[in-house]
Amino acid sequence: MTTAAPTPDVSVVLPTWNRVDFLGASLASLLAEEGVALEVVVVDDGSTDGTAAFLANHPDPRVRGVMGPHAGIAVARNAGIRAARAPIVAFHDSDDRALPGRLSVPVGYLRAHPDVDLVIQNGLMEGPTPALWIPPERAAALAAAPVGVGEVFRWNLGQLQGMCFTRRALDAVGPLDRSFKILDDLDLVLRVAARFRAVFLDRVAFAYRVGGGVARDRMAVREESIRLADKLIREHPEVLSQLGGDAAFRRRQARRWARLGAMRRAAGDRAGARDAVGRARALRPWDLRYALRALWLAAGGRG
Repeated sequence: MTTAAPTPDVSVVLPTWNRVDFLGASLASLLAEEGVALEVVVVDDGSTDGTAAFLANHPDPRVRGVMGPHAGIAVARNAGIRAARAPIVAFHDSDDRALPGRLSVPVGYLRAHPDVDLVIQNGLMEGPTPALWIPPERAAALAAAPVGVGEVFRWNLGQLQGMCFTRRALDAVGPLDRSFKILDDLDLVLRVAARFRAVFLDRVAFAYRVGGGVARDRMAVREESIRLADKLIREHPEVLSQLGGDAAFRRRQARRWARLGAMRRAAGDRAGARDAVGRARALRPWDLRYALRALWLAAGGRG
């Protein structure tokens, strides 16, 4: 009779797509973690670079491969969550490195604080000029009190590589939204923070390879950020007060639409620019700036 493998303390969901050159080092950084029983669920999102063979021959039994067609990072992460066996779920990217304590510290914290369902940790953004993901003063402020939707929204706390979630929170809020190509991670954190208690630990837990992730198209990020904010208020109107109230939210959304309009105009999309500024004006009809910009665009937007 085959004995079932013991349930790990934490499951790490690691989506990957054509990153086999980085995957080995990324996995090694996770598997070197001490003081915690872990499994790594590597979701191969339809890679064509030998990732499947690499996983099939990986010598560590804690690594499990889940294969699927290329469908995007949100779908891959959802597949990993479904395959995860632990009561705590972490996320990692296939070209980043986990630093010592990345898993053991938040797992220990969650066990000691059963009222907490999300632990967020800081990270190092590696590049020509390395920098902390969350600057020191902001990190100290976040660590001083529970983290709510307002903090997640204001500071874009969406880097999943430093986070650990309870399984109960992930099950309660539902899967990552596959309609987001870039901000599926921030959307998930906002939904969890809207319903569960979250904390920030002021420690560096991961190293992020700047330039190695999903291409950050600035216009696409702006479009998704507007849609994400609208979705948050539509699904959780109770958090509006944490974002400064209705007037502040409408002002912020109008400003985002106006900036998107400027980006579309610069890209030569005049119709898209007019639509964006029209949406800004609808949110702030008494704001002369948007009225003048709408007139300028209607006249051709030249000069």
